[in-house]
Amino acid sequence: MKPALLTVLVSSLALAAPRPARDTADVGKQWDYSVGIFNPLRLAIVDGVELEANPLVFFVAPNVNSRFRILGGPVRLTAEAGLSLPTLAMRLMKGFFFPSWETSTNDVGWMLVPRVGALVSGTVLEHSVWTARADAAFRVPLGRNSAAPLNSFLAPLDLLLAAPLTGFCTRVGGAYDQALGETFRLRGEANLFVTGPQGNLTVNGASVGPIAPLSQLIVTAHLGLDIAVFKQSRLTVGVLWANYDQGQSAVVKGADGFSDRVRVRSNNFLPTLDFIWAGY
Repeated sequence: MKPALLTVLVSSLALAAPRPARDTADVGKQWDYSVGIFNPLRLAIVDGVELEANPLVFFVAPNVNSRFRILGGPVRLTAEAGLSLPTLAMRLMKGFFFPSWETSTNDVGWMLVPRVGALVSGTVLEHSVWTARADAAFRVPLGRNSAAPLNSFLAPLDLLLAAPLTGFCTRVGGAYDQALGETFRLRGEANLFVTGPQGNLTVNGASVGPIAPLSQLIVTAHLGLDIAVFKQSRLTVGVLWANYDQGQSAVVKGADGFSDRVRVRSNNFLPTLDFIWAGY
């Protein structure tokens, strides 16, 4: 490799300071932006106020989330409020994630999903940040809805559709983002979600009755590595673990010697990958 080309590649990684921590209570200055393939587009319209939306699904599932800086300084507090209309996107998934109902009276219903949340972040040392967060999303039905929870093997998809399909989704969680020199950041996050019922007990893929709990706990943890590239962008790689009830069952022998079929929780492991452009 020619020395000049090597110099360019090295200089694109060796920066004066590490990338800032992601998904914190920090709100950018006017015209700061970031967008990923899967991460939402985030734009600061004025200092301390950001708007974000997911461009991948925006035209079939209009969505917007606003972020307002409440408190700055060593400990930062930010409030969030958003609204989405997921019906069109869910109807496009009929025949794949949802049935193609034979009658016009059955369909994915029209609904709005408002969301509110709050984040608190603090700086440790110079470039490492801890964050605590809480948020909640609720379904506001605008008509009859025939869609049921997916109980898929993809935890991110079930969580994305939890509020539209189960009625609500709340979360509390925390993260720690550690700078590793100027090029890398290591980020760990854990969340506890509470949703509405995720569906009935299934045996070999068939429902055996409406015995789902009133609500469900979903536990997730994510470990990721951010790699600085170019002037302000980054590549993110990691792994997501999720533990939750997917409507599966197992035969368990009780203390009385009789066997019974009970619900069991599933463990999912999924790789994560994204490229995030950023600028100001």
